[in-house]
Amino acid sequence: MDGKTIQNNPGSMLKPGILLAVTLIAIVLTIFCLSSGITIVFTHFFYIPIILAAYWYQKRGVFYAVCLSAFYLAAVLFISQPDLSEIVASVTRAAVFVGISIFIAYLSLIIQKENAEIQRSETKFRAIWEHVEAGIVLVDRKTHRIIDANPMALRLTGYSREEMIGHLCHTFICPAEKGKCPIDDLGQSIEHAERDLLNREGEKIPILKTVTPMTMNGDEYLVENFVSISAVKDAENALIAYIREAALRIKNPLELVKQNISDIQNQVSEGETGNVHIIMELAVQEKHIEEILATIRDLNAAVSEKRTEIPDAMREFLKQ
Repeated sequence: MDGKTIQNNPGSMLKPGILLAVTLIAIVLTIFCLSSGITIVFTHFFYIPIILAAYWYQKRGVFYAVCLSAFYLAAVLFISQPDLSEIVASVTRAAVFVGISIFIAYLSLIIQKENAEIQRSETKFRAIWEHVEAGIVLVDRKTHRIIDANPMALRLTGYSREEMIGHLCHTFICPAEKGKCPIDDLGQSIEHAERDLLNREGEKIPILKTVTPMTMNGDEYLVENFVSISAVKDAENALIAYIREAALRIKNPLELVKQNISDIQNQVSEGETGNVHIIMELAVQEKHIEEILATIRDLNAAVSEKRTEIPDAMREFLKQ
């Protein structure tokens, strides 16, 4: 490990430093107690470095416990000159040291795997949270304050994350007044429903919204997810405007033709006109009908040319 790495991570030497310190204390305390004829109480101090080493370093910690147990046995044999019962007791303690280290190392490995799985889950969730093409807002159900919002929600509203968190959702991003929450106060269910979203400028953005209640750690939340349907609404408005214009361009000449044909029929039935006049009137109606046909041909031409102002729904209808 180079100096730069140590400098950037000052805690990297903390664990070895602590382990070295308690190990030295255990060694000094062992030598002192055995020299003073104390053979039992001081051994409890060995549990501190053994447990720390096994928890921090797993398999290497077990090897460390074996080495420390070997030192303890050697110290007992060479310093205190024990009898057989004391040797058996010391060997038993050393075996307990190793056994405890194995158990702690096993628990540490399980915890490490679970933490790694949690970290992977958090990474996946964060990736989805940040890249999903839908706005997501987490609201405290009790206070109706915004707990969090994903980047898409921030882009749609125009607010920063700091501006949104802790703010009441009423009249902020939701047009509903306080006390008139569609979910909690009015008892409505919102699932793929068309609603409005207020942005930073106070403008209403049409959205397709779903609100799902959620309980986490005993607290209740509302998960609001929504997608902008502004483009859909613009297409709908364009379709309506285009249909209205096309209908007027066809309707007016048709009504005129209908009225003129009715007039010619009345004139013929009453004998008020001659053949020449009838032919002239029919020629005029033929011109009107040609205007109607020209309008229809223009619409067909617009479809064939794939002009962008023709909505897709209108284009499919005209192709029939």
